[in-house]
Amino acid sequence: MSESNFTTKFLKIFGIDNRGHNRRDPLNVWVPLVSIVLALIVSMIVIAASGRNPFRAYALLFGDSGLIPGGAAWRREFAELLIKSAMYIATGLSVALAFKGGLFNIGAEGQFWVGAIVATFFGYWAPVAHTFGAMYAALGSFGWIAQLLHGAICIIMGMLAGGAWAAVAGFLYVKRGVNIVIGTIMLNWIAWFLITSWLVTFNGPMTPASQTFTFGSFYVADTAKLLRIMMPTRLNTSILLVLLAAYATWFLLYKTTIGYEIRAIGYTANIGMETPRAQGINISRRIVQLMTISGALAGLGGCFFILGMQYQFPGTAIMGYGWTGIGVALIGQSEPLGVVLAGLFIGALRTGATSMQVANIPKTFSNIIEGLAVGFIALQVAVRYYLVKIIQRRRARRAPPAGQEAAV
Repeated sequence: MSESNFTTKFLKIFGIDNRGHNRRDPLNVWVPLVSIVLALIVSMIVIAASGRNPFRAYALLFGDSGLIPGGAAWRREFAELLIKSAMYIATGLSVALAFKGGLFNIGAEGQFWVGAIVATFFGYWAPVAHTFGAMYAALGSFGWIAQLLHGAICIIMGMLAGGAWAAVAGFLYVKRGVNIVIGTIMLNWIAWFLITSWLVTFNGPMTPASQTFTFGSFYVADTAKLLRIMMPTRLNTSILLVLLAAYATWFLLYKTTIGYEIRAIGYTANIGMETPRAQGINISRRIVQLMTISGALAGLGGCFFILGMQYQFPGTAIMGYGWTGIGVALIGQSEPLGVVLAGLFIGALRTGATSMQVANIPKTFSNIIEGLAVGFIALQVAVRYYLVKIIQRRRARRAPPAGQEAAV
């Protein structure tokens, strides 16, 4: 394959095609890259202004992020990078898909936790856990089949729960005119407090009665845990599943009629969606379907959190995975592959953040980098303006002088 053909195929993954009606803006790639670089530069200035060495801070941050091979701990760091990135990619895909349909699904946080609690329940619920436990023992060396099936049930149920939770906001939007942002924010808090103030609390219905000073849900059965793929690290099949979900999202958006209609709704969202409605698209049905799929993706991230990391719903769970998904979707320009790359970038920052404490820099400083990157994405009109100016100047230098004709 020639280099030009390879470049064309690679750019088409981003949705960039310079031929025919599918032409899209190559600046969709450059804007997030430039925004990340600007965020890193501004962060260096902030670190230097605080009296610390920014080069040492970045060496620690990225050296232990898992991105750079080498070192005794690289395998563990790389595994942690992928484990964290899988959750961020899942919630990023959730938000990005809703963006494509002109909806701001700010409820990925609640959908994440609904998916997590439902996956937890089916992970430890006796009728299911005992059935697959017996199957695991009977299959012997093929016991991994029971593990795959039990894990699949937990994931499917978690995704269905996350999708149903998001569908409530979609239904309220199309039937009662409840703003999608307001609806999803309210559902976030309803989900969070239902779980942490009732289901998983002291003497709660999903909490072992023997717990005293600490609390959390029952632990899931071993057969519900995601299969490890790189021993002795914690790396599991979550990264493979989320990459499959990213491909499925891309296929849905760009290779199906439903995806075309979702994008048509999104393109015309600011003008009342009149064009797709005139084409006979059932706007209400598509919006509810879109929110359902979006919520299912966020619920998938919650399944990863339980089945691949915690193995129970912890009593001290901290919110933030769904909110991070909004930043991932913005940095990734709401394109599936862009979301994957953005999720890996955020995962790397979170993995290497602890190491910056060696340079006397709080590990939460990585959040500043994320925030600045999203901030520059929000200012993409200005970023695009200067990028276009740079491109125009380069083309002007290459152009022949006025009046000079090219030799025939």
